[in-house]
Amino acid sequence: MEKAFSQQNRKYIGSKAALLDFIVQAVEDMVGSELSACSFLDLFAGTGVVAGAFVGKARQVLACDLLYSNYVTNRAFLCTTPKNANLQQIELLLERLNSLEGEGGYLAESYGNTYFTWENAERIGAVRDEIESWRQKGLITPQEYYILLTSLLYAADKVANTCGQYDAYLKNLGHPPYSPGGVHLVDETVYSRLQLRPLKITARGDCQVYCQDANTLVEEVDADIIYLDPPYNSRQYCDNYHVLENVARWEKPPLAGKTRKFDRSGLRSRYSKKREAAVALAELVAKARCRYLFLSYNCEGIISDCELMEILESRGQVQIREQPYPVFGNGAGRSRRRQLLERLFICEVSS
Repeated sequence: MEKAFSQQNRKYIGSKAALLDFIVQAVEDMVGSELSACSFLDLFAGTGVVAGAFVGKARQVLACDLLYSNYVTNRAFLCTTPKNANLQQIELLLERLNSLEGEGGYLAESYGNTYFTWENAERIGAVRDEIESWRQKGLITPQEYYILLTSLLYAADKVANTCGQYDAYLKNLGHPPYSPGGVHLVDETVYSRLQLRPLKITARGDCQVYCQDANTLVEEVDADIIYLDPPYNSRQYCDNYHVLENVARWEKPPLAGKTRKFDRSGLRSRYSKKREAAVALAELVAKARCRYLFLSYNCEGIISDCELMEILESRGQVQIREQPYPVFGNGAGRSRRRQLLERLFICEVSS
């Protein structure tokens, strides 16, 4: 079987995988030797790479995300233990899933020849049905269900006909990856056969994962350290990852438009709305029960620096650390790296 999927292998806009050293160092510098006795809450976890970086460093790690697909993957990577999953059995089950023939149906009809080749869309549908059947028959534990489903989500992402997000698909299936002029046409892996892999699970410790609105959960859970990485622009994550969210939920809703989206009205974030983002952040910060607040927010955010400082300084003294990093440009076309500035606002809470 191929190399295992690690938590960082998924393409995800705003992922902090490249900034983990910067973030971890800032927390360690601020909290010091007390970190091992602290609880760490990542309220906008996404793929969970920041939460995962503190497993083994903090006494307890908690992660939350509004998208169920992210909840699934965080449960798999952060909460697996020998008591709740048989990893040897998982490898055998992955071999069975990889041997399945594709089938027509909801997934192929919804996303075939758009977000995936028709063949891979058929395979994704067949694998998803089999995993659900095993769960319903009690043939796998709840944790094994999350592990198998995570492997499918990562495998599907690897063969997706996108530039790392699903707000739209590339329109050049059948063409080579790049045009003679260097324009990105198709991801190189799109034509590969869907291949599920084991997960690289190293998490050991006390971890809890939530699928909830951050502004609601912050009223229910306290932690010594709260890390915030909210959406910073108007692009909704439920739009960017609606395909994987649909595969994870497997409710088979009707889809609309050329981009084949389901009704996502309950998944939209206030943090991606310019008129509401600062208000939402102020509400969250006011309710946070913690000793330290860390806020990641880069230089292109829709909340102004003045607003950010005013909100955080209402709870204590604030310092800022900055880290430049390169990211790819948006969408299809020429892949140009541009420089951004990641800012980490650090508040030692005193009120």
